[in-house]
Amino acid sequence: MKQLQKYRIQIAALSETCMYDSGLKIINDFTWIFSGLPSANKTRNAHGVAICLDKTAAKVWKESGSEWEAVSERIVKIKLKCLFVNLTIISIYSPVNPTNNQMNDDSQKFYNDLQDVINRIPTEDMYIIMGDFNARVGWNNQQQQNLSNSIGPYTVDITNENGEKLIDLSTINNLIITNTFFKHKLVHQTSWMHPGNKQWHMIDYILVNKKFRSSIEDCRMYRKAAGAIGTDHHLMRIKIKLHFRSRRKLFQKKVVYDPIKMKNDNALKQFQKDLIPTLSDATDKTISIDEKYDRFVE
Repeated sequence: MKQLQKYRIQIAALSETCMYDSGLKIINDFTWIFSGLPSANKTRNAHGVAICLDKTAAKVWKESGSEWEAVSERIVKIKLKCLFVNLTIISIYSPVNPTNNQMNDDSQKFYNDLQDVINRIPTEDMYIIMGDFNARVGWNNQQQQNLSNSIGPYTVDITNENGEKLIDLSTINNLIITNTFFKHKLVHQTSWMHPGNKQWHMIDYILVNKKFRSSIEDCRMYRKAAGAIGTDHHLMRIKIKLHFRSRRKLFQKKVVYDPIKMKNDNALKQFQKDLIPTLSDATDKTISIDEKYDRFVE
């Protein structure tokens, strides 16, 4: 959690959490929405995914109705109603690149489940898919480059089988693979080192529907964060220009004061009486600043 605070992450997607069952937890001021295998079926490969929200994001999510869905041990999603657009966040953990029929079936099921989630998102909404896709994408040939504009010019690998599925998913749904659209040093593009040949690859991705491309300001890896949290993946952070505020604020009543009534002694005394609880809340140190504001405007 310290790394999320250090890098000012408001919404984080976590892959391979090894957490069982599904539900909500509060850990160090972060709200966790997680999904994993049933605890009755404990196995060595627990998988598991989660979405972590800081206080601001959690407040918006709660005011939006606290909508979430544990799709599987590899997919979890939440929905937020922001100022000008609905936002769906999907955290994923893809099976590894298949080398046999069983692994291919697992990979296909994952992409079928993910496509089903996408199909249920309204077309006008913004959605972001984040996580470990265990995929490598790149320009294998000119023909492939002509067929898809979901990949940017800054790739580091040759496309593998999982990469082809990722490109197909992105092309069909008009998504862009954001971390291939921003130029950075190689160390800030790759996210994982192969334990055998020690080569670095880009296998973690953030996908955004193409019509919101202008909202994406940057996407890159932060290698120093990995050592502090005991993972072999670098932290990937995306900067999005979005009015991150609940639309509930738009419908709050504006307080209008009548100066004529204030000249009436009885009306003035009643106003002062009504104001006392509000002022008491303002000086209460056990209430957060957000709660004080909400109580004041109600």
